[in-house]
Amino acid sequence: MGRYMPFLSLLVILLNLSPRIQGSEHHALAARDDAPSTTDFLRRAFPAVIVLGDYLYIDGGEVAQLYGGKNGSAEHPSYAMNGTLSIPLKTSWTNSTVTFKQSPKAAPVFNQQGIWRDPAGSAFYIWGGTTSYFAQPPPLEIWRFSADGYGGGGWAHENPRGNAVVELAKATRGGQASFTQSREIGYYLGGYASAQTDTSVTGDAYLALPGLIEFNMTSGELTNASSVGLGPYSTLIKGAAEFVPFGPGGVLLFLGGGQSSIRTTYGGWTGVDFNNLTLYDINAKKWYSQQTTGARPTRRERFCTVGVAGPNNTYEIFMYGGVDTQASRTSDEVYVLSLPGFVFFKGPTASTARADHSCALVGRSQMLSIGGTDAFAGFPNSLLDRDPWQNGLGILDLPPMAWKNSYDADAAPYDSPVIVKQWYSQGGLGSVAWSSPEVEKLFAETAPPSADPNPTSPSGPNQPTSSNPSDSSNNNASSGPPVGAIVGGVLGGVVLVVVVVGLFIVHRHKKRQRDLDPALGETQPVPPYGYSKTWDPHKAEYVERWSSAVTSEPPPQELEGHTRQELPAGHGYSEMHSPHGTSELPPGARRDQT
Repeated sequence: MGRYMPFLSLLVILLNLSPRIQGSEHHALAARDDAPSTTDFLRRAFPAVIVLGDYLYIDGGEVAQLYGGKNGSAEHPSYAMNGTLSIPLKTSWTNSTVTFKQSPKAAPVFNQQGIWRDPAGSAFYIWGGTTSYFAQPPPLEIWRFSADGYGGGGWAHENPRGNAVVELAKATRGGQASFTQSREIGYYLGGYASAQTDTSVTGDAYLALPGLIEFNMTSGELTNASSVGLGPYSTLIKGAAEFVPFGPGGVLLFLGGGQSSIRTTYGGWTGVDFNNLTLYDINAKKWYSQQTTGARPTRRERFCTVGVAGPNNTYEIFMYGGVDTQASRTSDEVYVLSLPGFVFFKGPTASTARADHSCALVGRSQMLSIGGTDAFAGFPNSLLDRDPWQNGLGILDLPPMAWKNSYDADAAPYDSPVIVKQWYSQGGLGSVAWSSPEVEKLFAETAPPSADPNPTSPSGPNQPTSSNPSDSSNNNASSGPPVGAIVGGVLGGVVLVVVVVGLFIVHRHKKRQRDLDPALGETQPVPPYGYSKTWDPHKAEYVERWSSAVTSEPPPQELEGHTRQELPAGHGYSEMHSPHGTSELPPGARRDQT
């Protein structure tokens, strides 16, 4: 019996340990739940989001949560997302009652990846990003998620087409970049390359990447356009990009972030202020800069943006949160940039500061913020403290600029905030100091519908206005800003008389028709200005709707608008590395100070 004692002792030890081993494995598996319960949810960070039809999809990033009332460990408080989530947009919900649907993911997992919707609005592509917890990055490939129309879908590797075979072999994957899209082309500017983004980079090297990646989702062509003209180094790290519907083919606008020479260190870039914004004319392939006015934000990065077309030929970009590099804090602020005025307005605070989140335009007039952390709490505290918003979701009702915890599927179409409309009605557009005649001309007309980056947007369309100043209408309190010069007094009076007489004649003609056929007036009401076309996400087509315009408002517009959801632009910031590969302390900060 004695000779079996060592074996029995070992068996007893293993039996005593087995519950701990099983519990540890169960703990690890449970902690990898992409959509934990509201009770167990702590934080979601670094996600990419996009709207397809009646669903918002969440892909990439990390999740921190509780298991048995505790988090896994301070060394590994979060786990990379293993699947792709969706949230329904056809029905209303609160951030505590919302349901998530998960689809398995065959594609690689990344933090802060670029994401582009395909022209049909039924799929999305991912590009770039950094790996979690210093994992080795996979080969550079293009992956596509095809939606099934019910909140699910599947992943497939996109076989390179055309010149993409050669360009992929030459390209270097970057992270912390700025991305946006037109209807057919996805854009990805700058960022940096490191051992967490591309296998060609080794050690602690950080390379700020120049160049503007363009991926044509229809033809499959992939190009790297020059970014010479983008600041002193032609680079941009941790900024944001928006496609804005002006000019003959649309304009790319870049916000915030930092600039650096190609060889840099983490956090070694210089913040970009908001006094001047960089623009890229897509058709002419030229770079411009334009001065801004108003309540400009302080320098920041890792914030999110969404853009939405206003009813009076304006386009508003809403910015939320980020790391305020001037005040050394995480921001809870909202700013609104209105175009073509290039004027900033300060919005409400959210009562919760966050960075490394993403935002999307949902329900026609709401901004949904997904995830984020108080980055200045440092690692791991920024992932271990519970998000004040349940499931990490906050909703900003855009017209009144009011935060709430519920999503309204039946919200009214977007209307510019009162403060924005007042600025234009008081003649603010006339005070814009254009940097050049070329930039003024770009913003004197809207882009054609073919450049619309969001074919699934339910927002109303915008009628393009002429680039000829003499074709613009007068500014007034109700009609909003004309895009172009204001017609002079005498000429305007003559035009007004002609218009009034013409409308009177048309009215008499229509009335006579209705008198002859009473049914005509019931079945074919004649609005003051005709039809407008609006994208109906439920029918997956543009539908013509009668205008409800009144004489004190401008005519409804007949060409498709250019509302886009925003794509995330929250990115990491610091000179110290966290164990999971996303450094969260500001430059120069010490870990024991957070």
